[in-house]
Amino acid sequence: MFRDLRKRPDTSSSGPTEELTCYFLHHAGGSAAGFTSMARSFPAGWRLRAVDLPGRGSASLQPHCRDAAEAVELLMPALLADVSGPYCVFGHSMGALIGYELVRALERAGSPPVWLGVSAMPAPELASARFSERRDLWPPERLVDFMRVLGGTPDELLADPGTADWMVGILRGDLHLVDTYAYAQGPPVDVPMSVFMGADDELSTPELIDDWQSYCTRPVRFHFLPGGHFYLFDQAEGLARAMAEDIERSRQRALPEPQSA
Repeated sequence: MFRDLRKRPDTSSSGPTEELTCYFLHHAGGSAAGFTSMARSFPAGWRLRAVDLPGRGSASLQPHCRDAAEAVELLMPALLADVSGPYCVFGHSMGALIGYELVRALERAGSPPVWLGVSAMPAPELASARFSERRDLWPPERLVDFMRVLGGTPDELLADPGTADWMVGILRGDLHLVDTYAYAQGPPVDVPMSVFMGADDELSTPELIDDWQSYCTRPVRFHFLPGGHFYLFDQAEGLARAMAEDIERSRQRALPEPQSA
């Protein structure tokens, strides 16, 4: 389920040198591999772990998660068993919805992350009502055109019938999760949070993004980077650095105040 995005830091007799673990949740039709280009821009001591949800990668033979609740039920025990210190969660597009629901569950369990990052996804209630039709029910040709318009997928892959069919199958399963998502009312999360989007993203425009503040008790930091829905591929270095800065700021605020002598 988890894939290391770079070689693990060296260990010594005192144990791992890792300061923090970042968990990355991919977009609909994507995989853990989509975050690889960001790895070099994070601090060297951080552990970077990307998720392959069922239906792809090492989990290609497993059925897709049917909804966000099922994804959280799968991810939460695996994450808690995997992590041994402070950690954060970042999700892009579909991964943002799953990440938010995952953090809600982790807070209820008393094991919240130090930071949550969501990318290229409207705020939850707006995401629920964003589309008037179910994209997972579209015919294959329309889904291929959809991938081509959004970008982020090389044209040569979409031009190969076998590869295109395989990608359509993954995308269709993921879109079922996204397009049937229904936000369940509850308290906002209480962890530091940042929101990222591509300035030209037609799927998550600023008026849809701004309402994320209503889902967090703390001031949310908003970042607009050049590009469309898959801006993170072209802006991998800038996105990683912005994330690292926000995470470090959140961690510093979480440190206890020094005791006076």
